[in-house]
Order: sequence, then C-alpha cells, then structure tokens
Amino acid sequence: MDTSKMRNLKELSVEQTFSLFTQSEELKKIATNFFGSMEATLIRSQIVDVLRNYDLGAVTEVYEIFGGYVNRSFGIFTEKDGEKHEYFVRKYKNGITESEIEFEHSMIDYSIEHGLDIAAGLYRTKSGRTFVKKTEGTNGKTTDSYFAVYQFLKGEDLYTWDTPNLNDEEYASAAGVLAMFHNAAKDFDPQGLERVEPKIMEFLPTLPQKFKDLAQTDIDTKFHRYYRGKLNSILEVIERSQIPQDVLEKMPLTPCHNDFHAGNLKYVDSKVVGIFDFDWSKIDRRLFDVTLALAYCCCSWQDEKDGVLLLDKCAIFLKSYQKKLEELQGLEPLNAVEIEYLPTMIAAANIYLINWDVSAYYAGTDLNEYEYIAYLQHNVRLMNWIEDHKEEIGLMAKSILD
Repeated sequence: MDTSKMRNLKELSVEQTFSLFTQSEELKKIATNFFGSMEATLIRSQIVDVLRNYDLGAVTEVYEIFGGYVNRSFGIFTEKDGEKHEYFVRKYKNGITESEIEFEHSMIDYSIEHGLDIAAGLYRTKSGRTFVKKTEGTNGKTTDSYFAVYQFLKGEDLYTWDTPNLNDEEYASAAGVLAMFHNAAKDFDPQGLERVEPKIMEFLPTLPQKFKDLAQTDIDTKFHRYYRGKLNSILEVIERSQIPQDVLEKMPLTPCHNDFHAGNLKYVDSKVVGIFDFDWSKIDRRLFDVTLALAYCCCSWQDEKDGVLLLDKCAIFLKSYQKKLEELQGLEPLNAVEIEYLPTMIAAANIYLINWDVSAYYAGTDLNEYEYIAYLQHNVRLMNWIEDHKEEIGLMAKSILD
C-alpha cells in the first residue's frame, strides 16, 4: 500500500486527548451561552413586536417570570405619554388551539364582569382581539405562537405549587376566592368553545391504556423504573375512582380553574388579592375543581409528611368555601352528594396530577430526572394516603355541614 498520499491517523497521547477534551468543554460553554443569549434576544424581539399590536406604549424592559412549566410568562414595562406602565405577557405553550384561548379569555371577561374583580384582566389589541398570533419559521417549517397581555396584579408571590405553606387565614381566603370564581362564572355560556381535554369522569377511562403504553417506553431511567413499579396500583385506583353518571348529574357543572394552587394567587397581609393562570380552565363538575385545589393546597411536601393530606387545612378550606357561597347567595354550596363523593373525587383529582407528572416527563427533553421523580413520588404517596384514609376524609367533609 502506497501511503505517501494518505493521511496518517495517529493515536493521540493522554496529554493531547485531555487538552482536546478541555477545549471541547470550553466550546460547549460558549455554545450554551451563545444559545441562551440568542434565545433571550429572540423572545424579547417577539414581545416588542407583539406589543406593536396594542396601544400600550413602547416596551422599555422585559423580565421573564419563572415557575411555570407549560407557558412562558413575562413582566414588562412600557412608556406612554411620559408615564411608566407594567403588564403581564404570556406566551402560550406549543400546540394550544385558538378556540382554547378564546374559551379562556371569554370566561375571564365574563367572570370579571360578574364579580371576580381580583382576576387579571386582558388587554385588547388595536383590532379588538385578546391575543396575537405570530407565525414564524425557516426552511419551509412554520410554528404558530400565541401571546396575550394581562393586567399585572398587585400583591406578593409567596408560594409555588409545590410549596403550599399557607397560614390558616390564607387557606380561608384562598377558598373564598375559589368560591367567588365559581359563583361569578356559573352562568357562563362558552358558545361552543371548549378545551380539547374532556371532563374528569370522561378523561379517567382514557388513562389506563395511555399509562400502559408509556410503561412500554424503551428507556432505562430511575423515573421509568419507579413508574413501572407503581403502575398496577395506579390502575387499580383509577378503577375505584369512577363515579356513576346518575350521581354526577347531581353535581353542578361550572367553569373550573383546573389549576388552582398557591402559586397562582397573590397575597397581601394573609389575604388573597389576585388570581391568575386560567389557561387550564374548562367546564367540569364543580367538585373536581374543589378537590383538585385540596390536593394542590392541602397536601404536605415536608419530608416524612410528604404526600399526607392535611385534613385540618382541608376543613378550613371547605368551611370557608361553603361560607362564601352562602354569603353570595348565587351558586349553591357543596351539596350532600358532593360531600359524600368528595373522597372519591379527590382520588380522581390526584390521578389527574399523576397524569401530568408522567405526560410531562415522557414528552420532555433535557428534564431534571430527580425533579420529576420527586413529583411522581409525591402524588403516588398522596394516592396511597387517600386510599388508606377515605373514611377519615369523608368524616372531615361531613363535618363542614354541622
């Protein structure tokens, strides 16, 4: 073989290999920083461009608000006629439909008009719409992105969905706000608009096959192994959490927030003064929204108590909910059938959260493995606690009628 015109691929020494590896680490940092800078520049440019559709002034500052897992949120400052103003901007998740956004926005407008004066209201574009659609892309591939501008609510962000460390006065105030929302929205006519996701008791029967399919995913991770080990128990709870249709018909249907947790509220002096993030809203059984709120707000995340439903906090929440509806004299408080089936519905609500855990994990990329397994473990612990304490939950629920 004549090697005179060939390149000799020589083996590198350990020192040479280490040097190249060190250089590659630096290049990786540069690439990451470059991507982050370009992404921040892009989203800021998008927001500035979106605000041109409104008569709210020129954008001067943009801040990303962290904490959400689906949509992206921003606090922005504008200047108009020499005055500074602040607004909340949401960039909606990929895949959302216009009809879902229209449902959310029309429900918010209706609720505010009928008494929910602490909700974040929407601003309209110069053409009168409540959102802006941007179609962008390259190489023949386009993506539709949706943006909306909301009132920036006063008050403090004290908690997140996984730090529901409210004091008793805040629990009572939060429950009163949920009651205010249900009462304000009770007669809302969606005029054919709805979320793609079905009502909870139609949704539950679709989950077993989905969960089994996810269990067959060809990966070997700590989350996947844990999930597969708990799958049979989850499927058994789904089966036990069905509520007959004739019983459901005795439970009021209302617009539901569907994401009512401590992080979607704002507080001043132990009072809830703002409510936001209605993008998961849909028409469903009112009891589902109440029990989902209990699963979010009244379940401990603290060490050895993780996954324990705090029944004393649940009682505070439910009593305040009932009291507020009695004061408003509109939507009826929880009725006897709802009270009887509250333990079953809270089990269903927690399965709904388990669905989020696994759906987000298997659809995600570059996720924190330990973060998501902590979420799933929390909800599995809550699932087991509910099943072991249904009688106690039932007694607690009945006590609010006394």
